[in-house]
Amino acid sequence: MTRPVKWILATIAGLGLIGGGVLAYVAGQREIAEEREREEPIKTPPRITRGPNGEVIVKLDGDTQLRIGLKTELARSQTIYPEMAAYGHLLEDPGMSFVVRAPVAGILRSAGSRDWPRLGENLSDGLSFGIVEPRLIPFERVDVGNRLTNAQADVEAAQASMDASRAEYERLKGLNVNKNVSDRAVQEAEARLKGDQARLEAARKNVAQLDAAAKAQAGGAGPVVLTTRGGEVVEVFAHPNEAVESGQQILRVTSYDSMLARVDLPAGEVADAKISFARIVPVGHEEREVRGERVSLASTVDPRTLGQGYVFRVAGLGSMLRPGAAITAYLQVTGKATSGMVIPQSAVVRSGGKIWVYRQITDDQFTRVEIDPARSTSQGKLVTGVVSGGDRIVTVGAQVLLSEEQKSQIQILEENEGK
Repeated sequence: MTRPVKWILATIAGLGLIGGGVLAYVAGQREIAEEREREEPIKTPPRITRGPNGEVIVKLDGDTQLRIGLKTELARSQTIYPEMAAYGHLLEDPGMSFVVRAPVAGILRSAGSRDWPRLGENLSDGLSFGIVEPRLIPFERVDVGNRLTNAQADVEAAQASMDASRAEYERLKGLNVNKNVSDRAVQEAEARLKGDQARLEAARKNVAQLDAAAKAQAGGAGPVVLTTRGGEVVEVFAHPNEAVESGQQILRVTSYDSMLARVDLPAGEVADAKISFARIVPVGHEEREVRGERVSLASTVDPRTLGQGYVFRVAGLGSMLRPGAAITAYLQVTGKATSGMVIPQSAVVRSGGKIWVYRQITDDQFTRVEIDPARSTSQGKLVTGVVSGGDRIVTVGAQVLLSEEQKSQIQILEENEGK
């Protein structure tokens, strides 16, 4: 092979190698570009814009609003009167408590297959939960007779009190038809009637037990059935197979449908002497605000506050609250009323140490508004100035709107870092 031919073949082989290298390089660059494209984050359509005054506007279409369950409500106006805050706690209402006592001396037994009542158990009204096998001596027989006589007198007194309360309630209810008396007076009369009815029922149960004991004596000292008023078991003093004496406590039940609220004013503060009610708000359960009807002034001064104390009767707080729970009471004082718009608690979001709500400006646009609540009420927060009567406020989904704002800020930061 001649030298020129060798050079030609070598040149062709070199060009082939160079071409192969170029093709490999181009293919590699294409693969790198495709890999980078796959690794880039998926960009969602922008949902954040700016209004004419620089305010942030979140835009959500109807399908997205439906998917997140977004709801809005018209802001409602409300007028409230100046109040003074006092702090205190719940107390057990003595009128709602019932103690089962041994009608005679003897031995406790369970009633059939039923378990003995336990702490925290709810018992139905008139439940027979046990018996007492009597152990009577002549002195105890006389004692049962005396207690039965006194119990019958208590029933007659309770009946008379209830009849008077019922008559007063019916009279006030009739006058209230034409508003000759206030609704509050009718409510107070109804509360007194219910209290007298409860006391009469307890007195009748006591008579029934003592009467059974007396009949047991006459018939050879047979077993005496123990019954209770409905409520939650809060104390158990004796158990089956224990010996008990006549009148000894066996069980105490109570109902928390009604409780007392003891509240104390700060030292030096004075409320209206004629105050008859207060707004009672359990701490940690602000959604359970109830109206407390004044019962009396507190019999003692709390050494921690050194202010005047009040006792209110409250109902409807729910089965989870117990005596000792902390409460805040709001008592009306003289002064000018405040009007504003009520914002539901569910509409409030917190960001940057401030309180905000989202106002709907079009069907699919929402903007965040800072609020400074003048007061909190059972319906929400009372605000003035920033929200008007025709505004629609986001009550469900406000936190999602805030998240959209924050996601947009994160995306902008990432784009700025990539430049």
